Amino acid sequence: MSENETKKQKSNLKLLLPAIAAIVGIGLLLIGNFWGKNEKKESENTALDDPTHMDADAFADSVEKKITEICRSVAGVENVHAAVTLGGGYRAIYASDSQSSGTSYRNETVLTGNGSSEKAILIGYQNPEIVGIGIVCSGGNDPTVRQAIISLVSAAFNVSTNKIYVAGT
Repeated sequence: MSENETKKQKSNLKLLLPAIAAIVGIGLLLIGNFWGKNEKKESENTALDDPTHMDADAFADSVEKKITEICRSVAGVENVHAAVTLGGGYRAIYASDSQSSGTSYRNETVLTGNGSSEKAILIGYQNPEIVGIGIVCSGGNDPTVRQAIISLVSAAFNVSTNKIYVAGT
């Protein structure tokens, strides 16, 4: 090999190294991004099992969206906006054993384990209670439309009609 060819190969190698480094860097970024998404999905799945991650505001937002959707299906209703007020957060429900005999009644939480490792058996969680719903929409001034919306929302979300208010725009 001549000296010219060696210099030419070194020059080509110097040009090729930054391109290789860039490709490796992009590959590492893509791999890191992929792993980050998988970890996020795992944490989202465990959030349902952990009451500290249950978000009452997210529940209220979900209910508001559902109310907006079903109200739009009522004849004469447009431009729907809904607000939901909750009475607290998620509530844990534990297994219990109830006994009654004559005039006495006893209800005890079921425990597993023994000694200091006893734990109550968790059955699940109850959604936060909806204590009020406000709906503003065009057509809400019409008494017939107002009553239809109140009845529909009351039935769909098991909320008494005196906790639902509809106003027109």
